[in-house]
Amino acid sequence: MPAVKTQLLLLVTAALLSGQTTQAAIIWQHSQWQHTELQADSGLTEQVNTLLKRSQNRHNQSLLPADNQVTDTKILDQALIITVQINHHFKQHMLNESWLEQVSRLLDLNLDQLAPGIRQIHLNTTIDGRSVSLPSLLHITPVPDKPDDRVKTRRKAAGPVTDLSDKTLFISQAHGWIDYDDFREWSTQRGITHDIVEDFVNAEGINQYLLDYFSLAGAELFTLRERDLNTQMVIVDNEDGLSNPTNGTYLETGDAGLFGDSGANGFKNFQAPYSDTNDPFRDNGGTDRIITTSPTETATAVWRPVISEADEYDVYVSYSGVGNRASDARYTIRHGGIDTTVLVDQTKHRYVWNYLGRFYFAAGGDHAITLSNQSAEPGTSVSADAVRLGGGMGDVIGHNNGTLSGHPRWEEGARTWTQFQGASQSVYQGGDVTARSRFADWEHYSVEDSVYVSWHSNAATGNARGTSSYIYSANPPDGTYDITQAHPGSANLQTAIHEELINDIRAGWDANWSDRGKRSAYFGEVNPTHNDEMPAVLLEMAFHDNADDADALRHPGFRKLAARAIYQGVVRYFAERDGINITLLPEPPSHLQVTSPASGTLQVQWQAPLTDNQDLLGDAADDYLVYLSADGKNFDNGTVVDGLSLTLADRTPGEMVFVKVKARNAGGRSLDSETLATRISYQGEPRVLVINGFDRLNSGQLILQNMPDIGGFVDRMYLSQMNTFDYIIQHGTALNESGVGFDSISNELIEDALFTLNPVSHLAVFWILGEESSLGDTLNNAEQAALQSYLNAGGKLFISGAEIGWDLDFLGSGADQDFYHNTLMTAYVADDANTFNATGVSGSPFASLNSLDFDDGTGPAYRVEFADVLNPLNGAASCLQYSTGGAACTFVDTGTYQLIHLGFPFETITQSAMRDELMAETLNYLAIPYFSDVIFANSFD
Repeated sequence: MPAVKTQLLLLVTAALLSGQTTQAAIIWQHSQWQHTELQADSGLTEQVNTLLKRSQNRHNQSLLPADNQVTDTKILDQALIITVQINHHFKQHMLNESWLEQVSRLLDLNLDQLAPGIRQIHLNTTIDGRSVSLPSLLHITPVPDKPDDRVKTRRKAAGPVTDLSDKTLFISQAHGWIDYDDFREWSTQRGITHDIVEDFVNAEGINQYLLDYFSLAGAELFTLRERDLNTQMVIVDNEDGLSNPTNGTYLETGDAGLFGDSGANGFKNFQAPYSDTNDPFRDNGGTDRIITTSPTETATAVWRPVISEADEYDVYVSYSGVGNRASDARYTIRHGGIDTTVLVDQTKHRYVWNYLGRFYFAAGGDHAITLSNQSAEPGTSVSADAVRLGGGMGDVIGHNNGTLSGHPRWEEGARTWTQFQGASQSVYQGGDVTARSRFADWEHYSVEDSVYVSWHSNAATGNARGTSSYIYSANPPDGTYDITQAHPGSANLQTAIHEELINDIRAGWDANWSDRGKRSAYFGEVNPTHNDEMPAVLLEMAFHDNADDADALRHPGFRKLAARAIYQGVVRYFAERDGINITLLPEPPSHLQVTSPASGTLQVQWQAPLTDNQDLLGDAADDYLVYLSADGKNFDNGTVVDGLSLTLADRTPGEMVFVKVKARNAGGRSLDSETLATRISYQGEPRVLVINGFDRLNSGQLILQNMPDIGGFVDRMYLSQMNTFDYIIQHGTALNESGVGFDSISNELIEDALFTLNPVSHLAVFWILGEESSLGDTLNNAEQAALQSYLNAGGKLFISGAEIGWDLDFLGSGADQDFYHNTLMTAYVADDANTFNATGVSGSPFASLNSLDFDDGTGPAYRVEFADVLNPLNGAASCLQYSTGGAACTFVDTGTYQLIHLGFPFETITQSAMRDELMAETLNYLAIPYFSDVIFANSFD
């Protein structure tokens, strides 16, 4: 949101009623929005004048002091043209971009009452009898060209492409922590409203959804704040050599004669914290190495970072700006035994952190980033400077208070991020708002086809709702709406994204969602004086101070939907501009099934992704990419498949294989499917089936984080702590440790009667329900019926989840309760055990388990908010007891079937050894035979 919003913004709550003499409005006084009354019959000019007179700037001075006056207003189509007579003192000392932005916000929030239907605001004055726009009187220093912007050709030949592979997009996450020049010191730019903060809620959606959509479409991306939520960071620089082995090493291999010093500046490690003007790439005496390129690889530079905490890390590289660089610098990232190669155009974006991708790195593993001298442009050079993994904590000292923020870098605003990105002081010295667009101008190269998109949320007095979008409006004095006053193309970009957003939100979220229109205003972030190199649009997604809109904004599904709509809008903008057909990314494949039907065989099956006729979902898939992994985290680079299945007959019996699938078309690749797995079969091996039914991802899983710096608790969307859709890792690994073969399927196959549970082919079923709850049905009627038939045929069941009793018994129908009581042989007692610890019950299958801990939010899975307290029925008994009392687990042998029901998710058991032991005891109780390569190596049946 533009800079004039604050923590206590309010919205208009009343309008003029017939016969009233006053009209409700809002003004800015004493650092907050307040209600006021205007004379309903005083005319629009006087009403606007009163608003400006009564409203205050940050120094509590009137926005329009004495001897300055609104002298005229007129409406032309959707434009409100306001003439303001200003004196010399005002022009010299008060008229600035902040004033224009504040006035724009004030008028914009009152327009629906003062002048319904107005979408553009024009502020003019008269000088020497001549009408001029107020923005034309501003003195804004243009952004200088980046010194090495000398690229003469495109990285990729221009032409009609349906993806975004020849586009460079600048994406603004808007507000974040900044260093204020007053008592606030470091603070967010917006406060807590309805348990969310604008500075975080939009950035979380951008970083975890929008950037993925754009990347999967092939776009090159630059963000205006750090994108990696990982607070760990490792940087290894070429000058480190072997001198810092606990942090990482740098090594050169191959023909030593091909290496040299470029003589240019470079990044220098271990210089943080940085002063408020320090350029990490140019100011600290750093250097880089260059390698002469060759048609084949004859030399490499190798960085080996030391990872202390296993996690996913964004990987960045930097390189210098001197020399004849190759446009296909070949970086290979080694992660978990997998090599992934990324080509980087080193002819541009020098002296900046360039994003290579996101990869999982295990603690202490064999990791490396390698730069090869192999190139299709032999005789050029590639620069080896620094690599960075992870986002880390903010390490740029605030320019007002001289301290660090103490917060994750990704939460900080653009002021510190653009400095860390090597921008000129002229980019960020004007403050956070303009640093965003000025960095885009600075980093944009003349050959790049780019747009600028900023995602905000709005606020006023708590009642307004809906979506609006803005471009800049330094329009001619006569009020004629001229789209060229914003950067050419901005209005078309605005239309494409705005209309996509409204369509998709109404089709996929709320049919009555309010469309507040495509507007223009004097918002500095989209001022073409700061960024005159690309179309720019600012999106106000919803009102975070309105309870209903805030409920939408906090929901992961809404943020994902909005992200997809923005991506689709950008695609439509380029396609309509260039006159080409649109192809949108497909949705992910569904109904995944990963099995090993014969010895040494892997079979993967899925269904085609959904499409629709509402312009909501993506387009149909052309083919698919199947990704394989040994650990469920590090996947290979994919196998292209034309149909809906893949069979591989050359796998090793006893090998665990994890699988995910993407759909693909001319627009790019889809988001991932869930991850499932199998253990490759031995001949004649009895097997079990794992069913993943944990599909839930909603607001109830948000992380409630205490943030005393801004005065309270805030709902945070950390997807890695909510549902990663890969909990087959914990289940499959534990089964494998016990030497038991397994297959896995999506629960949708059971729901849609596309898979029959059979105790002959699968002796037992292990059903993952995690925190699946009443909103998604832990077990719907079809699943209950399938399980009932399976158990009646002699099957065995292990089922775990924190909400099964709550859903089926406490909230369930009579049929649900009957299934829970008389099939699972359990009754619900309470929704929250008020503990994260349980111990085995004597005489039960888990009698040997002592003090088992499950995740309280500090573990590797997710916090178990409400572990069900259970009561065994109909001959069942308890197998685990919570430390606070009450059963955490029930088990029963009916003579026909056996089952174990865990009141918390199995995958949240924090210690892998304890998971393995519980699984082993489960398999012993269910009498599942043990098979292993040791047995077969010794020729035993």
